[in-house]
Amino acid sequence: MRAGVVLRSEAGIAAIERVRDGQTYHVLPGGQVEDGETPAEAAARETYEELGLIVRIHGLVAVVHFGLRQQQYFLASVLGGEFGTGSGAEMASLAESERGSYRPVWLPHRELVARNLRPKPVAAALQEAADADRLLAGWLRGPVAFEER
Repeated sequence: MRAGVVLRSEAGIAAIERVRDGQTYHVLPGGQVEDGETPAEAAARETYEELGLIVRIHGLVAVVHFGLRQQQYFLASVLGGEFGTGSGAEMASLAESERGSYRPVWLPHRELVARNLRPKPVAAALQEAADADRLLAGWLRGPVAFEER
């Protein structure tokens, strides 16, 4: 299982810019749930490793199913740290490497789909909320399930 965060600010949505095999795309911060961790704990840990931010998890907002695999995304807010100082092992990976590169960025609220944020169903829901000016007032009231193909 994978867990991640939806972290929003006036600057946009926190994302990881990936350059891999000559392609550029973005993912929400997150990663694998380790043994003994809850998905929410994993999301907070991964946010620190990738972004350098300590976050408060507010609740589950999206569940994405990739066949039999599941990803859970939690709404979060910043408690401390400095954006862009994540020191997880993947952060040192180069674009030319097999894993590709990882770079923390803020994606503007209304450019999530155009910037190829993944998972695509979550990006589309966030984009729709931003277009309706509902994003910063509050996004989802409970977890929404998505199927990714």
